[in-house]
Amino acid sequence: MTLATARGPLRVLAAVVSLALALAVLVATPAEAATWSLRGSGGGTTTALVGRTLFVQYLKDGRPAAGAPVMLQRKDGTTWVTERTLTTGSAGTASMRVRPTSDRTYRFRTASTTSTGIVVRVVPARFEMSGSGFGHGVGMAQWGAYQLAREGRTAAQILGYYYPGTRVSTANDPRTTLDVQVLGPPADSGTNTVLSLGSGAWRLKDGAGTVVASGGATRRVTVHAATGGVTATVTENGTTRATVSVRPTLVLEWTGTRYYDPTGTKAVATVTGAHGTYRNGRLVVTNVSSRVNVVNEVVINTEYLYGIDEMPSGWGAATNRGAAALQAQAVAARNYAIVEKVKGRKPECGCHVYDDTRSQHYVGWKKEGGSYGATWKAAVDATLQDGTVTVLRDAGGGFAETPYFASSGAVGGRQGTASNAEVFGTTALPYLKHVSDPWSASAPGNPYLRWSDSISQQQARAIFGADVRSVAVTARWSSGQVRTVTATTASGTKVSRTRTADGWRTTLGVAGSWVVGFSGRVR
Repeated sequence: MTLATARGPLRVLAAVVSLALALAVLVATPAEAATWSLRGSGGGTTTALVGRTLFVQYLKDGRPAAGAPVMLQRKDGTTWVTERTLTTGSAGTASMRVRPTSDRTYRFRTASTTSTGIVVRVVPARFEMSGSGFGHGVGMAQWGAYQLAREGRTAAQILGYYYPGTRVSTANDPRTTLDVQVLGPPADSGTNTVLSLGSGAWRLKDGAGTVVASGGATRRVTVHAATGGVTATVTENGTTRATVSVRPTLVLEWTGTRYYDPTGTKAVATVTGAHGTYRNGRLVVTNVSSRVNVVNEVVINTEYLYGIDEMPSGWGAATNRGAAALQAQAVAARNYAIVEKVKGRKPECGCHVYDDTRSQHYVGWKKEGGSYGATWKAAVDATLQDGTVTVLRDAGGGFAETPYFASSGAVGGRQGTASNAEVFGTTALPYLKHVSDPWSASAPGNPYLRWSDSISQQQARAIFGADVRSVAVTARWSSGQVRTVTATTASGTKVSRTRTADGWRTTLGVAGSWVVGFSGRVR
């Protein structure tokens, strides 16, 4: 056999040997199985309305498994139910938002592996509240006073009941004035406003009393806040008629007042942005915190009280039999004004009182000249004598503080007013204490006997510092108003908060803090 012919068999033999060796290697070293992992996340607390987004990542040998089917399952009792099958993306991930209405456990699953459980806890989206009453709850309940008047009680008897230990008395009437802010900071942020009349004539003075502009009802005065004070522009039918340079103070006076032509046309002034109109006094314009500040200077015992809109004037109509309630209101409003006058002007407004609920609701001519305005004015006049006025005095002979509010509420058999200490946290006054008030509930037409409101989960979280599952009133003040509220958080922890009655009224944003209870609402 030649060498050439011998090579063929040799090659065949070598190939056979190589194949045998390869087979031996395959038999001796089997292939390793792939490693799969499924990682789920996204658990936590939520509301059913918002829900939670659950995430999954599917890996094979540590690398993303794209295009793979993954089941999202929820646990119902001991059974796992598939909600949806997801397909992983290029990163091996997928996600889905779930909105359970109660606590739920989820997991992801494939043919190869299963993730650990993902717990989603559900808390209410809102807490519904039910309650009664309106206002802070200290002093005279206006609806209660109305019913007492209907039953024949006098103004003195009404005041004596709601302010126990005080006595109705008189004080000299010096016709002193009160400065009432009708526009300006901190409530109003405007840098200008318009002063105008519906009839009659006006004049504009500076702080020294010099007339710097004048006109009739067809001319409007626009005042602006400026560096160093205020300026004014007088226009008529859109045409500028006069300008007034910067002055520290500008004063508008109009006919029919004690300041300007008392026997002339009884004009009524308006201030753009204010909620009242003004037939009495005069308007003083200054610059406070770079904002226009407008104050109505009026006599306390007549002009100011005539414009107080704190009780429906119609209660004094003969058919309603509530005149004594209006008289009691006039005395309470007078006492409040006198006490504030004694304190002096507030630097933040250059006024003694505001025209809203921060002090007393004052709308000027809108009250006096409005429906049953004459009835209200007659009630005020009934508290005026020749040179004296009716007031309420404390045991020491001083002017009693006379807060008042719309209507008391009733909770769990407790019904009535509250002490100032319980409501405001101030030093207790002997005549501002809890008294029973069944009359608010029996007054015809009282709209505050029942109300409903709600707070959001976000508000509850801000109060208690955690997600909240349920809320309950766990302590009350003597009046039945809320004292302590306890929340059960999503984790089951109890958290309690104790506040004054008015603190809770403000925190919860409710009409009155006679809150009956709370109930969770999923959506």
